[in-house]
Formats: sequence, C-alpha cells, structure tokens
Amino acid sequence: MAGPRPDARRRLPARAFALLFIAAAWAVNPAASAHPPSVTPQKTMNPDWTDPASFASVPINSMRDHACMPANDGYDEQLHLAAPARVWPQASGALVIPVCARGIVPAVQHPALPRIVATDIETRKVYEGVAFEYKLPTRPGVEVDTIASSRPPRGQPVAPGMSVGTQFSTDLAARAGLPANPATYEVYVEANGLRSNTVKVEVQAAK
Repeated sequence: MAGPRPDARRRLPARAFALLFIAAAWAVNPAASAHPPSVTPQKTMNPDWTDPASFASVPINSMRDHACMPANDGYDEQLHLAAPARVWPQASGALVIPVCARGIVPAVQHPALPRIVATDIETRKVYEGVAFEYKLPTRPGVEVDTIASSRPPRGQPVAPGMSVGTQFSTDLAARAGLPANPATYEVYVEANGLRSNTVKVEVQAAK
C-alpha cells in the first residue's frame, strides 16, 4: 500500500530535530550527552585562505544560519552540502575547511550521528568521521534539569512518515582528519539514510 504523500508529511525545524535527536541519544546512553562539544566560531576573519572568501566567516560546529548555507528545494526529503572550491593552510599551518549542510531527512527511531566522507580523487583514499554532534542549546543563567525522571522513556516510537529539518556547519578537515597536503577531495554527508550532493574541494599548498 502506498505511503503518505511527501507534501503531507509532518516536519520539524532544525532546532526541534536537534532536541529530538538528543532525546533519543540520551535515552540510549545518558553519559554520551554529559560533555557535548562546544560551538567553536571560526576565529580568523581573514578571507585569504578560502575561495569563495565568504566561507571564512562560517561558524564551526554550529546550527546558526549563514550566507553559505545551501537552500532547500521544496519540502520533500533532501540533503544539501556547500563547501569552498579551494582552501589554503592558514598562517599557523592549520587546515580548516568550513562546510555547510541543510536538508529535510527522515525521522528514525534510533538516529545515528551524521557522517562526512571525503575521497582523495588521485589516491582514492577515503577519510570520514562524524560530521556534527547535536546538543541542547544553552542560555546564560539557565540550567538544564538532567535528573533521571526528566529523561524521555526508552523506545519512544517515531510516527511513520515524519521528516525533520536539519542544518549545521562544521570543519571538514578536523572531522574527517584530512592532512594539510595539496589534494582534491570529493565530499558528501549522510544523515538518517539520506546522502547529499557531492562537492569538490581543492586543498592547495600554503601561500
């Protein structure tokens, strides 16, 4: 029997998806959320290490909007990735490759963390890792109640046909463990069984 129409699916915004994801992860492993990674904005605003230069201001490990965040096309399930065409190691020698992902992905019972995959087009060596780790938003002076009775019950079912919005920006080089050597990579992300478009990123020698 045919499933629900794509345009009839219930959808949640990216922030709600983060909360849903964390609730599921907490129920499976409460200790996993004890020390979530901090949001690390890109410290340098000097744009001479990335092309286009606009990627130099992308916040790293963030769900915030940015001009480089790709747009969704309609309301069906989809996943988009945007990245600079070229990057250079920074003056410190560090390689940073800001990438932005946005989409509408299936809601699943036990979601895995999204992954990012980069393949060296010359050697075909594959580098991959967790693309982003969702965490509860925090506000100064506000504490989150983490007592056992406040946690959602295990195995809380997800309604069939539900999809959720997601978006994040991250550092491809750090997440996938890329070396700071000249190379060209084909890159994509995966989330809840959905794969994004593939982008090409060229790492050039330090200036």
